Amino acid sequence: MTKKPLSNKEMIDSADRFEDMYKSNAPLIYRFMFWRTKDQMLAEDLTSNVFEKAWRTRRSFTGGSAKAWLYRIARTTLIDYWRKKKEVPDDGDIIARAVSDSAELDEALDQSMAVTEMRKALAKLPPDMRQVVRCRFIEGRSARETAAQLNISEANVRVIQYRALKKLRNYLR
Repeated sequence: MTKKPLSNKEMIDSADRFEDMYKSNAPLIYRFMFWRTKDQMLAEDLTSNVFEKAWRTRRSFTGGSAKAWLYRIARTTLIDYWRKKKEVPDDGDIIARAVSDSAELDEALDQSMAVTEMRKALAKLPPDMRQVVRCRFIEGRSARETAAQLNISEANVRVIQYRALKKLRNYLR
């Protein structure tokens, strides 16, 4: 599967090309949603909403990076969801949903604690390292895409990533 950018015409006229774009970007969009909602089913629903909106609004695609276009749709979809719910998700929501089943509760508590520890560790990182970790692992971008976004060299992204992961390992011990 090639990662050639889609032109307007290809985006509008080819269901196969759109399907290829879906297959290569759905896991990234799902991770983006899951990281922010901490709810697997909600992340799946929001991810499907993103691609449904992308399909319906594909005529507005102006070419360039389909991934950036999808992330923009994902961000607005998430904002719309939170506005409708008028709540900001927290770790308590995960626990409340799992109270009915103790096995689920144990798993939810473990997940909640892991998320809390990871957030604390990430907060300790310097801003440049936090940005690289966010781009590379949360948003699933390549080193090249991260370098372009942060306006640094690809080699620098890899060095910062290595150092950030080393610090995270130490923080999480």
